[in-house]
Amino acid sequence: MRVLVFGEILYDVYGEEYAIGGAPFNFAIQLNRMIKQDKAVRIISALGNDSLGHKALEFAKSEGIDTSCLQISNEFQTGKAVVFLDNNKMPDYDILENVAWDNIIFNESVKSALQTKYDVFYFNLLSQRMNVSKDTLKAIKNSIQCDFRVFDMTLRKSYYTKEQIQEALSFINVLKINEEEFALIAELFYKDLHDREEILSLIQHDFEIPYIFLTLGKDGAYLQSNNQLFRQESSKNITVVDTVGAGDSFCAALCYGLVNNLKDKEILTFCVEIAGLLVQVKGGTTRCNFESVIKKYF
Repeated sequence: MRVLVFGEILYDVYGEEYAIGGAPFNFAIQLNRMIKQDKAVRIISALGNDSLGHKALEFAKSEGIDTSCLQISNEFQTGKAVVFLDNNKMPDYDILENVAWDNIIFNESVKSALQTKYDVFYFNLLSQRMNVSKDTLKAIKNSIQCDFRVFDMTLRKSYYTKEQIQEALSFINVLKINEEEFALIAELFYKDLHDREEILSLIQHDFEIPYIFLTLGKDGAYLQSNNQLFRQESSKNITVVDTVGAGDSFCAALCYGLVNNLKDKEILTFCVEIAGLLVQVKGGTTRCNFESVIKKYF
């Protein structure tokens, strides 16, 4: 299994505590752990030439991530996001701007990486908030060879335009969104409609997306596939500690299921179970016993 990931690596800051994260990095780490193959996942990102950047690079290498496209910047610092948890333990972020991952360059290493055919190419919305990284992503999308083009929306603050969302939806064949992101798509493209299932069906038809995964937090998730609409509830026997990274692990699981030819309904239940493990620990890259779930399905 070969996976190419584009996007931010940053540190989530909880008071005095620093936890490495960023949705693409969380996704890369957790998917690589599922695959259990050295350098199965290659990440295109940028870190500062600072202590946090060096620490992140070493962690990525220790996890078996292919870091050949991980750029070290002397001009921009490693990204940070101050995390606030609300009363429902849902995360909100204050994200430092114009940092290393905002300035990912389309260099020779990236060009070389695009000579490989991938099973999965993953990108998100947040990583397009500034022009350098946005232009690099555009160049990658023009050249990438892959089976599954996965957009995990990652809506943060006002870091988006309607055009960026429309371009992404027109490019992909797998969409993963949460309730807030679904509401934004509905507002932008289906303003006069209110039925969730109807809107999911229209998104699939209008943008020709074979797989749409809608996560519902503690209420589980939907999968709108070309076959039909599926719904899976979450287990009620879960004590939620921290939801940071749950959606990223869900996305990692759906990619693992798609590449390994799991049936649609089983992909959804697999994803919900995997995400259920992550919410019981703190941090998006914390190691969980994925193997116990994987053995049930594969």
